[in-house]
Amino acid sequence: MYSLAVAVGLIVVSGCNDAVTLQIAGDRPVPTAIDAICVGIADTSLGGGQFGRAYRLEGKLASLPQTLRVEPGGADAAWAWVRADRGGVPVAGAAAAVDFSRDVGLSLDRCVTGPGDAPSEIGDAAGPPTARLAASQGAGGTVIVAAGATTAVVDARNGSLVATDAPAPGAGAVTTILAVDLDGDCDDDLVLATDGAAPALWRRDGVTFTVVGALGGAPIAAVAAADVDHDGDLDLVAGGGTQLALWLNDGGGNFARKDGAIVMPGRVSAVSAIALGDLDGDGYADLVVGQAPGPLRAWLGGSGSFSVADAAVPPVPLEVTRLVLTDADGDFDPDLAVSIRNAPMRLYVDREGRLEDQSFVRLPQPPPMATAITLGGWDAGCEPDAVVASVAGGPVLRGTADGVLAADGAAPPATDVVMADVDDDGDLDALLAGAEGVLWLAR
Repeated sequence: MYSLAVAVGLIVVSGCNDAVTLQIAGDRPVPTAIDAICVGIADTSLGGGQFGRAYRLEGKLASLPQTLRVEPGGADAAWAWVRADRGGVPVAGAAAAVDFSRDVGLSLDRCVTGPGDAPSEIGDAAGPPTARLAASQGAGGTVIVAAGATTAVVDARNGSLVATDAPAPGAGAVTTILAVDLDGDCDDDLVLATDGAAPALWRRDGVTFTVVGALGGAPIAAVAAADVDHDGDLDLVAGGGTQLALWLNDGGGNFARKDGAIVMPGRVSAVSAIALGDLDGDGYADLVVGQAPGPLRAWLGGSGSFSVADAAVPPVPLEVTRLVLTDADGDFDPDLAVSIRNAPMRLYVDREGRLEDQSFVRLPQPPPMATAITLGGWDAGCEPDAVVASVAGGPVLRGTADGVLAADGAAPPATDVVMADVDDDGDLDALLAGAEGVLWLAR
């Protein structure tokens, strides 16, 4: 076990005797389920100190638990969180309050559960209507950024959602929004793309965001993040139309395009969605691209580049609106949920690096229509669950021991959905973008 001492307050008190231990534990196997962690801790007071650092789980760190020794300095309380990665892609997380009266544990367990109650709406809607949503973890806990005609930071306070202003979304309509740690401090910054300008890069400061630059000089349709070159920071793959590009991060949130990193000629004509995940378990992020219309395309990742992988996904022509690579069956491999315009969703399950269409056996029949899909441990069982956003109202799906997602209720009409612990109570919530604003669905 490796230990690191850090201080989070405005003033570091030498020899402070009220330091506490922050332990990161869990039963997810290393490195097959997680191979890196990013640990953050921040003073709860505005303007207080913040620490964030990524660690590869190898050598002395090739197991869990790991510990950090934390001195309060001038802080009375702090917020601690951890992000776990697999193949360079974030796959799990945990967070907890620190009051410096006792040691604190963050658990990255394979069994993620929630309350057993039926889902119900909490409070009133907040923020812009029919928005794109992203959940951002960092100092101050989890917040939801909603981007539509306007943008807002949405948080839960005293049992209700509250929206505060965020930077303007830029010219044109929002095409995608991605929460990603751009600058290596372990909190989630943002990439916000519109069809009228180059995607904007937002830095998170506490629970607010500041625009700090742009990615390239042209609009994009989709973007995804992973540590493609294994240097400890998250890189970006962005694209639209006939173009895909890898943008390498220098660790401080500055991006340089790496030409020739993705084999391209003739493979895409209408990029509409991008997802990254380690399909073949070699420790590198692989790439799946959806088109509108066109076949799904895949590339296998290596050290800073991608090679064609035609066998990784069936090349069936689809009009894709969203892609989500995440574990849908509890085996730690990323599966692919696909939202399709004016057609039922599809679910492809990872079978030794190949995505196999199992929509008929894994989803309720007929499969639901979906504008967006999110998955996570939401009910009292260990299996991953799902919430489907649909303009007509989508289903809540319960994961079962045989890998089937069974109907377990209904969600209100929505254009987007994310799962996040918006009230920081340790359980996931579902946040949906509705016609009145962001809706909070909780068990």
